Amino acid sequence: MKLLVTGSSGLIGSEVVFYFCNLGWEVHGVDNNMRADFFGPQGDTRWNQERLKAQFSSFQHHELDIRDHKAVLPCLEQLRPDMLVHAAAQPSHVLAASRPYDHFDTNAVGTLNLLEATRLNVPKAVFVCMSTNSRSGRWAGGISEFWRLSGRESTPSAGSYSARLAA
Repeated sequence: MKLLVTGSSGLIGSEVVFYFCNLGWEVHGVDNNMRADFFGPQGDTRWNQERLKAQFSSFQHHELDIRDHKAVLPCLEQLRPDMLVHAAAQPSHVLAASRPYDHFDTNAVGTLNLLEATRLNVPKAVFVCMSTNSRSGRWAGGISEFWRLSGRESTPSAGSYSARLAA
């Protein structure tokens, strides 16, 4: 099985890489280290990318900006993953206020680019969007991890059930 993980060097994405590499999947990670741009040197995630590459022979990194639809389309066309876990995001509400276009382009346009590339190239692939509440805000009462969308199980949270469900 082949998996594509966006934000593969970040907190959630790197855990997804770890989990599925340990299951024996071929895992491709997409990350462009935007955290260093958003948060400065303390946000740099290259160390995590290098750790994953050294730890797993089944992991391959791809330097890609999900905001660039002209790069996202051929990536999915070439890789043709069975599943895509989208964990790339600009999570800071404070940064969103000072850099609204970067926030929107990363979170909304980047997600749209991935959804459209999936629809065009691998329409039967499973698409999972995972995030922290920093990206989507706090929902009053929370959202059940068993929430259904179009008859398929889906979850907007990054709970452990999400990873098991995707597997």
